[in-house]
Amino acid sequence: MKDVILAWIQGCWKWAQSKKLLECYWDKFAYFETGNVLRALMSNDNAIWAYLKDIVNSWRLVPDEIIVELFRVFLETVGKGKAILCDGNLRKIGQTKGILNAMIEKKRDPIVIQLEIPEEEVYRRVESRKTCKKCWKIYSNLTDWNITTCKACWWELYVRDDDADLEAIKTRIEEYKKETVPALEYVESLWHLVKLDWMKPIDEIFEEIKELIKN
Repeated sequence: MKDVILAWIQGCWKWAQSKKLLECYWDKFAYFETGNVLRALMSNDNAIWAYLKDIVNSWRLVPDEIIVELFRVFLETVGKGKAILCDGNLRKIGQTKGILNAMIEKKRDPIVIQLEIPEEEVYRRVESRKTCKKCWKIYSNLTDWNITTCKACWWELYVRDDDADLEAIKTRIEEYKKETVPALEYVESLWHLVKLDWMKPIDEIFEEIKELIKN
């Protein structure tokens, strides 16, 4: 099983593919999801919480050095024989170089998968998104019509402020164009980057990913 980094614009339903990969290969992957890690750090009222909250509430990206160091800590926890599944990273050049260098140091050779959707589809998907208040699992009214509670822990779902704010969504799209696109172009210039059409059905995309990650 190959190490996998899922890279795409926010609101692209990356959670759907991550979920399917973890369900199918639950015993083969160690999972690193940047958003969940940061939300865990923000779950207590302390200096770290205040610092990250200020960044998140202003719709800015967390500094590269923080993401890279969190990822290096994660790498130290991965057991022998486990592949790595990452999503929510490779957002900026510095972050991308730091994460890939950390994997090289551990003699890992990941495949980076970029899923692409039109800009107008980002708005549609983000506006339909709901998040669990307890475990942070993400759902969509487009795939689970009128869902109100989490299927995993049965806690209430809510709409994040930045998912309900059109200006916030626009800011994230512009950040993706400015920071993430150049980072992925860097990956494509010297790494294993595969682009997939994310407008296809979820199950069809999943089958394509499974073929890509087989040894």
